[in-house]
Amino acid sequence: MLSPQKSNSSLAVSKADQTMKGEGISAKATARRGLLLFFILLCIFMTLAIWFTLATQSVVSSFFLMWSPGCAALLTRLMLHEGWRDVSFRFGGRRTWIAIMVAGITPLAVALVAYGLAWSTGLAQIIPFKPSESLGFAITLFGNHTAWPLTVLLIAIFFAVELINATGEELGWRGYMLTRLIDAGVPQPILVSGLIWSFWHWPLIFLTAPVLGWPVVFSACLFLVTITCLGCLEARLRLQTGSIWPCIVLHAAWNSFIVEIFNSLNRDGDGSHWTGESGILVAALMIILAWLFLRGNWKSRRYVA
Repeated sequence: MLSPQKSNSSLAVSKADQTMKGEGISAKATARRGLLLFFILLCIFMTLAIWFTLATQSVVSSFFLMWSPGCAALLTRLMLHEGWRDVSFRFGGRRTWIAIMVAGITPLAVALVAYGLAWSTGLAQIIPFKPSESLGFAITLFGNHTAWPLTVLLIAIFFAVELINATGEELGWRGYMLTRLIDAGVPQPILVSGLIWSFWHWPLIFLTAPVLGWPVVFSACLFLVTITCLGCLEARLRLQTGSIWPCIVLHAAWNSFIVEIFNSLNRDGDGSHWTGESGILVAALMIILAWLFLRGNWKSRRYVA
């Protein structure tokens, strides 16, 4: 027969276990409810942004598209009274600054290796720099013969805009969705978050992608591999530092180097199967990088204290 003391201790432990289980179930249910509302709002904002993009063909339409995840996340937080702490805009010291430097350098390294291989082997042909539509718009904002100091200033403003655009996406993807996937108990949340981010781009790829000599679905699948791997890199930086800033910098640097600068050195349509976000060389490098980033043991931090 158990003594009254032991019985009381067992009862206390049992109640504590039940409380912990109840809190775990509550946190999981809250996360799932948040994800559901986030995805509903995301679909609404994304549909409106795509309609605006197709209707206007404006260079500023990318702003509305990239901010659709951020708007969905912000509105979800407001509607469910979830607060803002875990967005984590704090820098958090040396660890975060190192991650930010890695984030800024990584896309440049990928571009140098992928495009360098393509150009040196004849898979693609390098041409004099021809700015993309958005970068060209920024450079020629005050005319085609702008003085070089003003041109430098306009380019700096352009890259600042890239940071603002990237912030819109990262508020949704890594600032909200990733952590809620973890809380909801979704298997392989890092991989799932990368896949969702990649598929989010697909409607615009199929609606606006140019004909490059092979099925668009093939380009879309290569894009899926590349961006899913990029999402894994961003998730690692977000969770290890507890800050969203490395993700914002990595995203902005990727768009600046891969999408804008190095693509502007390729002949139109030339080497598109090998370089760019839908290029074989870029996809292969990103698979290697994702494996390197995610291997080993590392501690996850949800936000900077």
